[in-house]
Amino acid sequence: MNDKILVTDSLFIFDEHIKKLNGAGFEVERLDKPSATEDELVSALEGKVGYIVGGIERVTEPLLKRVDGLKVIGVTATAWQSFVPGAEIAKSKGIMIANTPHANASAVAEWTFSASLAMVRNLFTLGRTGKDTFKTSPGFGDLKVGIVGLGSIGEHLAQLYKDINVKSVKYWSHTQKQTDFDYQEIDELLSSSDIICFCVSVDAGADFVNAEKLSKVKAGAIVTVLSDASLNEEALYKELASGRLRAFLDWTPKDVRWKDLSLETFYCSNESAAYNTHFANKVASDWITESMINLLKTGEDQHRVL
Repeated sequence: MNDKILVTDSLFIFDEHIKKLNGAGFEVERLDKPSATEDELVSALEGKVGYIVGGIERVTEPLLKRVDGLKVIGVTATAWQSFVPGAEIAKSKGIMIANTPHANASAVAEWTFSASLAMVRNLFTLGRTGKDTFKTSPGFGDLKVGIVGLGSIGEHLAQLYKDINVKSVKYWSHTQKQTDFDYQEIDELLSSSDIICFCVSVDAGADFVNAEKLSKVKAGAIVTVLSDASLNEEALYKELASGRLRAFLDWTPKDVRWKDLSLETFYCSNESAAYNTHFANKVASDWITESMINLLKTGEDQHRVL
């Protein structure tokens, strides 16, 4: 009998990759749900040596304590820790983990750029979603952009802004880089930029984007934060409710008060959408399939993180 692999959901792992896994000698079972319960996952993982997290479920400690025989977990995301909070249990049981680092970086940068364009040009209030009929909006040629965190997404995003000739693109990160963009200390970056993009990951820590930092952002600026784990939502809400700042996020805050903010002040995705393009999903599916095969056959792969 061939070794078996579980793949959840049907969006992120393409049929051609299921065939590739079959061709490598593995039997694949799909659990076609984006957020399966713990009991459903325990049942589906019985007899499986591999598990590709193709949905948005979380691989928790209680789940992994109930599973035996699993050798590899593959996560179709960069921030694999968010999807495998039970990583310490996985490590203790000798379960290897691979991810797809920055496979969706260009997609997230595209979404962030598009949302900022809509906010700058007031597309929501000047179109059918709003009531304004004639209002002069800023142009990007007048605006300064600040990027906090010049990783893969931040660099893609900075290049998009540069290509449309914004007034300036500057960045701050923990370390200065050899790049085409000018470095600026974070306090000065926050106080001088018209658009601030916090392109930091969960590694920046909870509350990285806090009341103190937001208080330093230039009045009237547009803010976005790419990692919900790094944002103090209450601090941002207060700035928006006061009318001092505007913002957009790739998730919907749970607090119902956010829904009362005008579209001119705040825009958000109904469900996280920034990463979800066919191109990005295809890259992630390519990579995680290759990693699953390599790790099950040799225990080695360039995208192994645990």
